[in-house]
Amino acid sequence: MVMRKFCLLIAAIMLLAGCSKEMQPESIDEAQQVIRTTLEVGLDNAATRTALGTELSGKFPVVWTDGDEIAVVENMGTAAQHYTTYRLKSGAGTAQGLFEYVSGDAYPAVITDVVYPASAMKPASVDLNKVPVTDPVSLVPLEQHYTAGSFDPAAAVMHYHNATGKEEPILLKPIVSIVCIPLKGKAGDIVTSVRWQHFDGHTRTFDLICPEEGIELSDQVTNFYIAVSPMYYDAPDENTKSAANCAVKVNLANGAVQVKTPSSKTFRSGEFHRFPEWTLSRKSRWTFKYIGSERDDATWHQIPMGPARYMIDGDDRSWWEFRRVLNDTKSNAKMAKHHKFIIDLGQIEHITGMKFKSKEDKTSPKYGIKTNSGADIYGSQSYNPPYNVKLLFAKDLNDVATKVEEFKKFPDAAASTWVQEEHHCTSKNGIAYYYGNDMKKWWSFNLKTPQDARYIIMHVSHGWNNAGTASALSMLKIAEMDIF
Repeated sequence: MVMRKFCLLIAAIMLLAGCSKEMQPESIDEAQQVIRTTLEVGLDNAATRTALGTELSGKFPVVWTDGDEIAVVENMGTAAQHYTTYRLKSGAGTAQGLFEYVSGDAYPAVITDVVYPASAMKPASVDLNKVPVTDPVSLVPLEQHYTAGSFDPAAAVMHYHNATGKEEPILLKPIVSIVCIPLKGKAGDIVTSVRWQHFDGHTRTFDLICPEEGIELSDQVTNFYIAVSPMYYDAPDENTKSAANCAVKVNLANGAVQVKTPSSKTFRSGEFHRFPEWTLSRKSRWTFKYIGSERDDATWHQIPMGPARYMIDGDDRSWWEFRRVLNDTKSNAKMAKHHKFIIDLGQIEHITGMKFKSKEDKTSPKYGIKTNSGADIYGSQSYNPPYNVKLLFAKDLNDVATKVEEFKKFPDAAASTWVQEEHHCTSKNGIAYYYGNDMKKWWSFNLKTPQDARYIIMHVSHGWNNAGTASALSMLKIAEMDIF
């Protein structure tokens, strides 16, 4: 991975000047009217945006753009907080800009806080004149919009704070770290959104929303930029490097999800991270037509998890497992229905075998829910990959409609007459024989009869127990599956 400093520390010039007559608020003395400079983009259904400048020596300077607005905030973080908006008057295309008054009634004798873009202080949901901003990182929008060749201009929030109580030049500092996800794919691979889940420091989820028609990939790189919160904003020790764990989830128009988990990387304010080129796998055509047991997104100890569909994503750090809900007495967890699913491969494939991958982190997650005594719910504390699998294959689901209905009722109210093939491990061999001592090996098996099929109907009833010596009904986690 290549990390580049994002040249976001832009000097702002603080100039004292009189405003034109029509720009003067009536209640403000002319001597207090100041035209300030600052950086970065704002969007409140208006044309405020900052652009990436020309790449210079491996860095991307951020420059002012016509229409950029900043907010001068008085009494930030208190009940008396209010702000005034200024718009760029000159300096477009450079790192220094001259701003003029637009609206508002915050005219502090000494400017202590400036936010860029001004729209960060007034999102669609709330007027932050009425809500104290105690943490500037909270201003970074969780929903951002795809911008070709750059980040969402409303997302790259910057902040200036003056703790001296004395007049000084305004120097905006970036709050965010910018990440670039370079994607390649095939014709028909249409990205509808990209989700970034950040699990350390400022734990947040950011969604990059594409236009309604989506962004179609090709064999040429398409860059997706997301402004994310740093591990630690404005840490006392600027040399401190903190590892961040995260997941990048690419959602496609056909319902498929591709996931990567770039872990133990450094994400600090003002840094730019370009990830290695990522070519979506053939699984970008795979979708789930049926899931017998669903679970919500959750995280624990830097481990991302999610719905069952993530297990076909080419990612070994996310998984799906049975137990994830409270029992009737709310004293512990219980199984969440049966581990069954129907996968649509997107086209008819010739299948000679299948394979499964275990998660590589032994410790299981908390579920984000607590018992009636306040204790956190845990999963089984081991790997618990698949021990057995029952299978049915079809070119068209209509051809096996009766068996699919039996499958959906199985094992509660139907026999196993729908099963075409069954494969299982052998306890005496032990878990390492199938998945490796480090859980990096795939359990792979050949089909008894090769199949030409578009749909895989599957039930995994047992996983390996915690000790890896036998099967266990209530223990199962799958990181990934594949066909060959």
